[in-house]
Amino acid sequence: MKLDGSGNKIWDKTYGGSRSDFVNSIQQTADVGYIVCGSTSSNDGDITDGNNGESDVWILKLDDEGNKEWDKTYGGSDHDHSWSIKQTSDGHYIVAGHTRSNDGDITDGNNGLYDLLILRLDDAGNKVWDKTFGGSELDIGWSINQTSDEGFLFTGSTYSNDGDISDDNNGSEDLW
Repeated sequence: MKLDGSGNKIWDKTYGGSRSDFVNSIQQTADVGYIVCGSTSSNDGDITDGNNGESDVWILKLDDEGNKEWDKTYGGSDHDHSWSIKQTSDGHYIVAGHTRSNDGDITDGNNGLYDLLILRLDDAGNKVWDKTFGGSELDIGWSINQTSDEGFLFTGSTYSNDGDISDDNNGSEDLW
């Protein structure tokens, strides 16, 4: 839903299929449209790129009036979710989330229960690369941003105390 500066509705749209579909992040893009990330369990309706498993990362590109320009799904045979998307300085996109898959679009492997998932997409939503980070437990990427040196900085949470987690875990779930 788009609101004006006084909180009045300008437009609203719904997208999805016959199963659970949700959105976690939206950003206005350089072309004054919007890039949206979430997850889908559907394989019909507005999900035109299909679904690889239980749930997939779902990316939608919208125009300035909220109309869908394209959508893409990424994942494997298990659960895959996205929580944050940002347009990068070159007009491409970076996505943070988590994956339980070890197949399909998840080519960097999986270290445990769930791993942090980073996807690099071009301006048409095609995957450039994917990376997974984590240990043997639940590891999630909540937010990602591009840094001034063209790298990326993410925040997440971890239950792990091994694998890519180089600092000791202080208890149940720690900020990562």
